[in-house]
Amino acid sequence: MAEIFPFTAYRYNSQRVALEDVLTQPYDKITPEMQERYYAASSGNLVAVEKGKSFPDDTSENNVYTRAAQKLEEWIGQGILLRDASPSLYVYSQEFLLPETHARRLRQGFIALGRVVDYSDGVVFRHEHTLVAPKADRLELLRRTRTQTGQLFMLYDDPAGRVDNLMAHVARSSAPIELRDEYEVVHRLWPVSAPETVGKFVAAMADKKLIIADGHHRYE
Repeated sequence: MAEIFPFTAYRYNSQRVALEDVLTQPYDKITPEMQERYYAASSGNLVAVEKGKSFPDDTSENNVYTRAAQKLEEWIGQGILLRDASPSLYVYSQEFLLPETHARRLRQGFIALGRVVDYSDGVVFRHEHTLVAPKADRLELLRRTRTQTGQLFMLYDDPAGRVDNLMAHVARSSAPIELRDEYEVVHRLWPVSAPETVGKFVAAMADKKLIIADGHHRYE
């Protein structure tokens, strides 16, 4: 069924940048106004990679995708991005207010690599069709940067709460990396590198089927 894997992520060095200044929304939610605001917030803001500016005189050698790759190399070279020492999974939560009632809600999941399989295998399921242009855009960014800069949002059925219990244990046992975005959403991240704990996540997901909630273009 679903195969997941830990990975050695690059993450922002909080000694070099303020995490709130380098955060962006997902690429397809970034308006021109937001793009300008992100660029102004920090020279290390992820927008320069995730949704950089295009210019009329762009060429095949100098364009939004090649500049994204150059920016990543620059940040790694300057120590703005640091690679984790060991393969990890990342428990991740978002705490937010409902627009109508302002009731506070918590959404929690985890970040991992997942094996890409064809829809016909009956492991990953879609609910919408995709368009050529967004797929070409994300594919060219991937080709140039050889880096996954955005996440797929996937759902799974867990009636026994095995994965929930694992995430709750991680959240109780270590302090998160925390920041607040421009919509007052509080983001928390717990890296998980202990092989035994990682193995429990892998085993708990082994019988799952996955539904793409968001990210169809990037998956394809």
